Amino acid sequence: MLTTQNLSCAHLNHPLFSNLSLELAAGELLLVEGPNGSGKSSLLRLLAGLATPSQGTILWQGRLINENDLAYAKNLHYLGHANGLKLGLTVIENLQLLSCLAATSTNDTPTILSLLRLTQNQHTPAKFLSAGQKRRLALAKLFLFPKKLWILDEPFTALDKEMRALLLSQLTTHVQNGGISVMSSHQPILIKNIPIKNVWLGV
Repeated sequence: MLTTQNLSCAHLNHPLFSNLSLELAAGELLLVEGPNGSGKSSLLRLLAGLATPSQGTILWQGRLINENDLAYAKNLHYLGHANGLKLGLTVIENLQLLSCLAATSTNDTPTILSLLRLTQNQHTPAKFLSAGQKRRLALAKLFLFPKKLWILDEPFTALDKEMRALLLSQLTTHVQNGGISVMSSHQPILIKNIPIKNVWLGV
């Protein structure tokens, strides 16, 4: 369970949103919508524990996330506007680093590289990848290392039609298997067979 209680956020003394209370249970997706500058990314960063709210609380399984940050991090995948890649490392080295950080190993790397059309680039340093390839590499952690909570900020950025469909499929499976997801997107999203909650930020 992920909950917020009377959550408020301001940027440069300008209030973005206030008194936001949400509750997400296993098997649910929250779609955060609103115009540019309304606070969508700020909300997702708060939920990921990367920023501090002006007021209010965020709880994971009934405990404040900032009092249980290590346990919370073990349950969380966050994908922001930046892809979180080590640009000097190759594709495969980035995945090996993620494996170390996740303290787990996987035998699915060749399959995921193939699904993401990165097999031919696995020995290419990330700095030489296109924007779409970098985004696909960033998505690999979602598929390789299962975690309960996915927080995704504009995850479809730089993805083509085939990769958008793949992400939607993986997202649907994640939620159907009892995961929770919070996602923002400027693009219309058609997701079937999973419960979706919506929150609109801005006027």
